[in-house]
Amino acid sequence: MSLQIRTSLTGGIGRCLNRNGLLLALAYVLVGAAWQVLFYSAVVAAVGQSAAPSGASALPTVGLPIAVSAGGAVITLVLLQYLTVVAIRTFVGGHARTIPTEFYTRNIPYVLVNSIVGSLAFGLLIFVGSVLFVVPGIIAYVAFIFTLLYIAAEDQSFIAAFRSSWSVTRGNWLRLFGLLVIVLVGITVVPGVLSAVASAVFTASFGPALATLASGTLTLPFSLLLLGILAEAFTQLRTAQDRSEPRTGASAA
Repeated sequence: MSLQIRTSLTGGIGRCLNRNGLLLALAYVLVGAAWQVLFYSAVVAAVGQSAAPSGASALPTVGLPIAVSAGGAVITLVLLQYLTVVAIRTFVGGHARTIPTEFYTRNIPYVLVNSIVGSLAFGLLIFVGSVLFVVPGIIAYVAFIFTLLYIAAEDQSFIAAFRSSWSVTRGNWLRLFGLLVIVLVGITVVPGVLSAVASAVFTASFGPALATLASGTLTLPFSLLLLGILAEAFTQLRTAQDRSEPRTGASAA
């Protein structure tokens, strides 16, 4: 079965607009806002207020020691990754109203470590492929796009997840590429416009620091939209792959 682009888009958006999707989006916004404040606070504390007073005034910061703000930034960044794992499990499982308890706890340390290492390895592959030549980077991006989904949904190691993603995307590369072009253009243009509008409104009403915070926070729910669409495409391709695998033993008789 070929990937159905329209089904992936509509089904993925539907997964994000139900009760679970909206609650996860709210959690993303809150944790993401906290991460921005702590990260900018650590940066300002590191360079010193006297080094860049004008830049510091445009950033949302709190007066914390650098060890506290930097540590808090790392913790909230890991928490965002944790929310990503929960979101993937929820979207792939098709749960609309409640999130099963096991999604919060099942093999979380193992999955978090593999998701972080896998994300770094994925980014490195794209970077190397793009440096060598643009096309290998694009091929790698599409071929390994489901790596994080295999890690989160099936508790695979990042190496096994790379292999699984390569296997499940074979034969559907062009359709996946088309789907990703549509999605990435959408989640670049729309958040960009919203971010610019929010920045202008908040700058005029509340000052540049809150404008920076609002502008960065508004883009976070669109990351969940990408996950929802990928979860729909992932479910289609994985189901088709399972059906096409030859049966053996008594089941094949």
